Amino acid sequence: MTQQRLQFPPRTAFFETLKSRVDGYLQAEGKRPTGNWRLAAKALLALGAMFGGYVWLVFLTDSLWQAVLAAFVMVQGMVLTAFGVMHDGAHGSLSRRRWLNWLAGATMDVLGSSSMLWRQKHNMLHHTYTNVDGKDDDIAIGSLMRFSPSQPRKPWHRLQHWYAPLLYSLLSLYLLFFSDFQKVFTGRIGETALQPRKWWELPYFFSVKLAYFAYALLVPMLLHPWWLVLSFFIGMHLLFGLTLSLVFQLAHTVEGADFPLPDANGLMPYDWAEHQLRTTANFAPGSRLVNFYTGGLNHQVEHHLFHKMSHVHYPAISRIVRDTCREFGIVYHSFGTTRAAILAHFRHLRRMGQPV
Repeated sequence: MTQQRLQFPPRTAFFETLKSRVDGYLQAEGKRPTGNWRLAAKALLALGAMFGGYVWLVFLTDSLWQAVLAAFVMVQGMVLTAFGVMHDGAHGSLSRRRWLNWLAGATMDVLGSSSMLWRQKHNMLHHTYTNVDGKDDDIAIGSLMRFSPSQPRKPWHRLQHWYAPLLYSLLSLYLLFFSDFQKVFTGRIGETALQPRKWWELPYFFSVKLAYFAYALLVPMLLHPWWLVLSFFIGMHLLFGLTLSLVFQLAHTVEGADFPLPDANGLMPYDWAEHQLRTTANFAPGSRLVNFYTGGLNHQVEHHLFHKMSHVHYPAISRIVRDTCREFGIVYHSFGTTRAAILAHFRHLRRMGQPV
């Protein structure tokens, strides 16, 4: 684990060349880096499924099978909102209008977590120090799991590839009930101090948390038995958390991905762009369905290199990125299918659980 101040070597000609080619592509095609009408339609579909599923589940169901179906529709709307609306909005790539990006990013609060914390945890730390132990909070799960070779191995890690799905399913509940509050009260994300907050951010944090509990638990309990509401609430979050976790893990904790560490002076071994390429992998890049469902996160390489660009452009620019990497002799990780990436992830977990 590293707690020191880190820096990357100066960027090489690779990224400047790549950026110039991608900018040239957008200019030649007459496209802006932000989203387009397809993204707007997708956002309406995602939000419609989420809120429509909620209304159906809470106010309109009159049988158990309808409730299960409505809950499934709502969870899928939550997944599409998280991947395809919130993620682009939080990165400022959904629209040219800042207020619309902020509003899209704030759907994270509607999903139960915190957009305020996400912007620092994900946008700044994860996208800068990807897979760096002690800086990237995404690979920090305490002693429960071992993702990086630099993390200490515990005896139970030998079984982590078996119990990982159970822990993954707890992700959204963990954020909702524990992790977000821990970060706010301690003022830290891992070893990194939170940025100074504006006067309204703390009241906003607690207000949206209360609003979430009100609409997700209190209102349904006024109309249905509390034990039934709680059962559906937990079940939906388990499915939601498992889906989110698997997609995020397939991008960085797989066979072939690197886990670089700084030298004694805090200097990383590769410049920022090569660091992203060594620590990141694509999966199922040719699948339109996977690209739609994951909000382009199956093109994670392109996302990490151009995180302020909407995911609707990733399939097109992936060819430019791949060819430029080949030209400069830089690694480009990509799994042809989602299944191949899942297997690579669990093989990585198994290897990390073995004695050194």
